[in-house]
Order: sequence, then C-alpha cells, then structure tokens
Amino acid sequence: MTAGVQTLYPKPLKSNGLVESYKDYCPTHIIPEKTINNEINSMIKLIESKPGFNKNLKFDPLKHIIFNDEYYKSTKTFTLDDLEIEKTHIKPLNNFGATFPFKLLSEEAIDMLIWEALTTIDTNGRLPNLATNATRLDFHIGCNFKKSKFTNDLAKSEILSNIVSNFVGYKLKPVWESDLVHINCSLATNDPIELNKFPKDQNEIEKILKLQDACDGQDIPSTLGVHYDSISIPLVIMLDLPNEAQGGQTTILTGKNTVTRVPDPPRGSGTLIQGRVLRHLASKPVTNHNRISFVISYATGVDGELDNCVTTSLKPSVLPKNEFNKFYKDWTEYKFLKLESHLKKIREQIVDDYEQGKGFDQELFVEKCLKIEKYFHGIYEEMECVENKPYPPPYFNTPYNEL
Repeated sequence: MTAGVQTLYPKPLKSNGLVESYKDYCPTHIIPEKTINNEINSMIKLIESKPGFNKNLKFDPLKHIIFNDEYYKSTKTFTLDDLEIEKTHIKPLNNFGATFPFKLLSEEAIDMLIWEALTTIDTNGRLPNLATNATRLDFHIGCNFKKSKFTNDLAKSEILSNIVSNFVGYKLKPVWESDLVHINCSLATNDPIELNKFPKDQNEIEKILKLQDACDGQDIPSTLGVHYDSISIPLVIMLDLPNEAQGGQTTILTGKNTVTRVPDPPRGSGTLIQGRVLRHLASKPVTNHNRISFVISYATGVDGELDNCVTTSLKPSVLPKNEFNKFYKDWTEYKFLKLESHLKKIREQIVDDYEQGKGFDQELFVEKCLKIEKYFHGIYEEMECVENKPYPPPYFNTPYNEL
C-alpha cells in the first residue's frame, strides 16, 4: 500500500465536520423538496415569464459584460497593508487584498445565469457543510456546468480573465472545471412561520448588524463560515441581493481581528478578494431577502508557474457540491498539467543556460526540486484516504498575528 496511507478510504466522521456519504455524492445533503417546490420553482417561473427571455441565449461578451475601463480607477481597492495584515499562512501573490463592487454583467446575463443554475438543482445542488446557522434555504450549486453553455462560456471568458488580472496586478486564468463555478444561495422564505424569525423593525436590524461587526466573524450567519479559499482569487458576482436587503456582503477579517464588509454589492456587480490569504465569509442577509452569488475561481496564468491551490475546503468530504470521481479527475489533470509545464520550463532553461556557456547552478536546481517535491506532495496529501483531520483546520480560526 502507498506510503502514508493508513487505510483505504477511511470513513470521515461527521463529528469532525466531514460528510460521511462523500463517495456517493452526498445524498444526505440534497436540497429539500419544500425548497424546490416553493422558492426555487417560483424563481424559475418568474424568470421564464420575463418578456424576451430565451432559454437558448448565447453568451456575447460585448453585450453581456458591461465593464468599463474607467472602473479600474474609480473602484476602491484594499491592499493587505490597508487591512493591517502583516502575517499570512502562505506567501501572497502580491499586496492585493480586495476590491469594492464594480459593474460587470447585464440584467439579461444575470437572469440567464440564475435560470441555468436553478434548473440544474437535481444534479448540481447540495446543502452546505460549512455554513453557520444554515436552513433549508441555504445551498450550493456547482461541480458540472458543461451542459449550461451560457454559464460555461461566460466563466471561461478571456475578457473576464483580463479584468481580474488587471485588478489584481497578476496574470490569472480560470481553474479546473469542478470549481470553475460555485454558486452560493440563501433564499428568502415563502413560509409565514419562518418569516417570524426575522427582525421586525429597523432598530432590531441595526442592533444585529452592529453585534456582527464587533465580533470575530465566527457567529455571523453565512453560507460559508470563516475560511480561507482553496483557490487563489475568486471573482464574486452578485446575481441577487435586493437594494432593501441588509447584510449579505462578503465580510473580511482584518489584521486587528475585526470585520470589514465589502459594501452593498448591486445585482451584476463583481468583487475580488485574495482568498488564499484573507480570512473571510459570505454573510447572509439579516432580512428576508435572496442572496445569490456567482463565483468564478482563478489561479496563476503565468506560463510554467506552479499554482498555490489546495483542496482543503473543496474536497468532496468537506464541500458536498463536489462529486468524488469528477472532482479528483479534474484536480489531478489540472495539477499534472501545471507540473508538466513547470518541468518543461526548468528543463528548457537548463539546456539554454548550457548552450549559452553558463554554469550549472546546483543549489538553485535543488531549491527548484524541493519546491516541486512540495507541490507534488500537496496534490494528494489532503485526500480522504490519506487524512481525515477535523474541519475546519485550526489556522482558519487563528488570528493573523498568531500564524
């Protein structure tokens, strides 16, 4: 048996925060019929009733991406310095931290993305395993959007990749298919009994928000609790968060262990965050309103460069929306292609140096080999047959200055 593997596919423990039915695509986490029949079907019918709605709409970047180059100047951004973050658990890509919302998608594109997502609920939708105070109305949609052509084409758009790269100041490209698109949904309830659980007036709403802003984020209701992303940079596009909703922003933990909310993202707006180095969460509205966010994942697009992605919060035993066989096929293909490209670049550089009469730098070569060894180990070290450590890992809850 492979060294380091104690037992083949040990059963993850629910008490450790893991999903026991991960190899069967988490049937324990399917979306309840009540949610599908009440809220989801109502939303699908509403979109289909809109004049001119076309189920076969083709993605047109010139029509559906409404970004203006002026937004690079007018959009407020945070650096890691601005957030008073001096220590991080991994080396950042650069000093980029996050952006405020910027206009990105047209209304037609928003409707199409929501419609394609909600009509794939049976195969792509799962209740969360990572949420704080989750209900039947909180769920993820993801894993496989091959048949959702509009969504797939938009997520792979080179124009979007260029926008993200320009904001971050680093060349970026979309990641493997299973995590190319991730949709977080917290829907408003149609149930009158459930409505009674929401605050009744503005004073109560403001009191709740004030308490949330003063805490360390652990108790803020969210579809994704306090975490680090497992991919380098997510582009978070808000598909639905009504103007009258309160709460529901992406919330970042600062170096002072307080929270900073990325303010009021309008429908179709995008925000960016260096998710691998910033602790953050996707908070739910404190009012009874929809919050649907559409996330496209990016990592380095530099030729021959190794990425810093991990499976910590993405592997099937942690994130139910990822189907076991597909996820690991996508993951290993992506990682091996990165490794192949990196090895090719190193080999070509060594040959080129020799032909130019340069000496062989043994110490530098060993340093590169050690980096490759660490990267290769990272491809499998978090797999379920190797480890089933409790989730979340301790560093998710560790203040930056204690890292």
